Amino acid sequence: MSKRQAFPRTLTPSFVLLTAALICLLFLLGCSIKPVSQNPAQTTPIDLTKSIKVSPTPPQVNVTPQNEQEITPTRNCLSAGGSIEEINFYSPTLETDFFYKIYLPPCYGSSTDQYYPVLYLLHGLSYDNQQWIRLGLADQLDAMIESGQVSPFIVVLPLEARFDPPELSFFGDVVVNELLPHIDANFRTLSEKTYRAIGGLSRGAAWSVRIGFEHYEIFSKVGAHSLPLFKSDVGHIQTWLTQIPEEDLPLFYIDIGRDDPEWQSALSFANQLDQNAVPHEWYLFNNGHSESYWSAHLTQYLRWYARNW
Repeated sequence: MSKRQAFPRTLTPSFVLLTAALICLLFLLGCSIKPVSQNPAQTTPIDLTKSIKVSPTPPQVNVTPQNEQEITPTRNCLSAGGSIEEINFYSPTLETDFFYKIYLPPCYGSSTDQYYPVLYLLHGLSYDNQQWIRLGLADQLDAMIESGQVSPFIVVLPLEARFDPPELSFFGDVVVNELLPHIDANFRTLSEKTYRAIGGLSRGAAWSVRIGFEHYEIFSKVGAHSLPLFKSDVGHIQTWLTQIPEEDLPLFYIDIGRDDPEWQSALSFANQLDQNAVPHEWYLFNNGHSESYWSAHLTQYLRWYARNW
């Protein structure tokens, strides 16, 4: 007969209590462990009332392609045109201010290493130095320079404030002895004679001839448009032509209208140049002594002055 003790068939009160306690413990442990939900809708929501540290969104930067500046053309200074300035300085000769306008060609401000020829243009009797601009000087030059018809050059427009007889006037002296050095000192000019010219219309033409002969060492070209020679200079022409070395004489351009009352005076001057074998161009056009006449021939004037510049 086996001596093992048999499992009691009757449950004692202490055994029942112990078993109940174990069951409760296991139930509590099972409630505290929650499985990870596979459904996003069952995730715990974020409390938006709490401070949340969020990394700032980097600013968006427009990155320009490296070659975009090469693709997009910059403004061409030639198409911008030239500029006109009005300037004055004190003249010791006149003991007052002397005024002039100056045309600076396109790209003058940006092409700081470039130097330019200079043309001095004189206005007519009873007019002022706005006259050449009114005739279309700036517009014509801008277009001719941009299209490559002429090389860029500077134009100086002196103001003759008083119309005294030339033998009593200091205008020519101031232009040569004060204005010209002032221009060369303050602007990028080519100071050689080859790159300097003077011209004028009507009274300005007479001044140009006088100054061109008296200062032949300074000017290489003289333009005389609708020329009425100063009466006091008529007798000096042959003297000047004789005294000035032939190789030093400037080139001359003379033109006048058929209806101009001074056309015979201009023709006589051209004939004297012919007789002395002085290089010049002579034109007898239609029409008379008027701004419409000068404006009509302005392009031809400018092209002649700029030749070989």
